[in-house]
Amino acid sequence: MKAFGTAGYDVVYWGAAGRLFDQIKYSDGKLISPAPERSKIISSGRYGHLPLSDFDAIIFYGMAVRLSGIAAQITGRLKTIQTLSKSFVDETLAEQIAVWWDHRLGRELMKVVTDAAPSKKFIFTTDPLVAENPQYLDKVKDNLLLRRVLDELYAHCSHWCEEHGISFYRQSNATLAANGVTTDFDFNTNSVKMEAGKPHPEDDFVHMNSRYGDVVLADLLALLEADRSAARAAG
Repeated sequence: MKAFGTAGYDVVYWGAAGRLFDQIKYSDGKLISPAPERSKIISSGRYGHLPLSDFDAIIFYGMAVRLSGIAAQITGRLKTIQTLSKSFVDETLAEQIAVWWDHRLGRELMKVVTDAAPSKKFIFTTDPLVAENPQYLDKVKDNLLLRRVLDELYAHCSHWCEEHGISFYRQSNATLAANGVTTDFDFNTNSVKMEAGKPHPEDDFVHMNSRYGDVVLADLLALLEADRSAARAAG
């Protein structure tokens, strides 16, 4: 976070934890939290509800878009038809992804916000892939097919973002395990709940630690700085 401050950015974390996220709404220039006092904790006491007018750039982090679960499901379905024609398999994959994406509440919220404030800078990154663990990998069993599905999921998200004026940030390869389909376990150990300040359970492979955050924040800062430099050059 110090790097953002050095670069002249005032950064605020804001959101609603767990299932409360699905209840965030947009109204009259603000993101409305279903639990404003809890959102204040996340934002270090600054915001219960979030006025968009206070910010030049908004980073949609996670947005409850978790790729690992749906990728495993689609991979399982494709296994049952992979002996059929390539065109049929490709069409099925595209259809499965489109249906899944159309039902993401995070997608709908991003669309509402970008439509309401089109002049702002927007960046979206999905939740990280699950950390490497035998339960997940044993369930999938086909890392090659899983990698293909993940690539298509990322491509679909990226294309949608491009259509809506949002920059898309794909999880850095530097954070991935050697298999390329999960996050390196080193970025998962000793993760802490942002709201409660307590460690996640040892069998929580979804949440990442501050080392992961450092990588993501550095990359996001680079994206913002690149746009700032481009704007200066154009001006």
